[in-house]
Amino acid sequence: MKSKMLGNVALWLALCGALLGLAACSEKSTAGATVDDNSVAEISADEKLILEHQVDSVKNFVDGIPADIDDYERDTTRFWFEIRFSGEHENFFAYEEENPYSYCDVRIYPSEYGVKAIGYIPNGIVGYDQTFFLTADSEGVAYHEKLDGFYYDEYSCEKYYADFEKNCNAEGWTLSRHLVKCQESPELHLTCSSSGKRLTESPKAVLERYAEKMKNWYFGESVK
Repeated sequence: MKSKMLGNVALWLALCGALLGLAACSEKSTAGATVDDNSVAEISADEKLILEHQVDSVKNFVDGIPADIDDYERDTTRFWFEIRFSGEHENFFAYEEENPYSYCDVRIYPSEYGVKAIGYIPNGIVGYDQTFFLTADSEGVAYHEKLDGFYYDEYSCEKYYADFEKNCNAEGWTLSRHLVKCQESPELHLTCSSSGKRLTESPKAVLERYAEKMKNWYFGESVK
């Protein structure tokens, strides 16, 4: 009887040890942070690839350094990031018109999860870059739309700034005003970013949708 009781106690202890072992294995430590296996499982293969991709960017300061001043002190708090795509691209759309001169070139960069449109519109825009790209973290995938534009006059600058701000607010995203200068040598550098969310469509479908959006925007503005 006593040996049977000791055997039951040993079995109970073994089961407890196994359960504790499972509990200990239900979490993974990554770079000093604890990651729950359940949260890892929620990240899709596409989201994982976006998470692992590094966005290539260059920091541009608002205050350039004059060539004739050696001890010029730059304001390092005023800058914006220029997104650069260098991988293989797909030519989504290209259009050029001679009179009046106007053009637009839209390219998709699948491996860098981005789209870029470069164009010129005679209705107040000297030149513009529209950039869309994806980033990811544990919360999901974030969408980013950037506008870098140069304008003929204050009116055009303020109009395109107001349009970008309105569209960003309508999406419920966050607007970053890197540079809004509409008086002397008008230019805009703006970014509109979403919060992270799970992907409900493929990255390819997302990029093509935004490329189409850029094309339609160009035609909508060029006929005004």
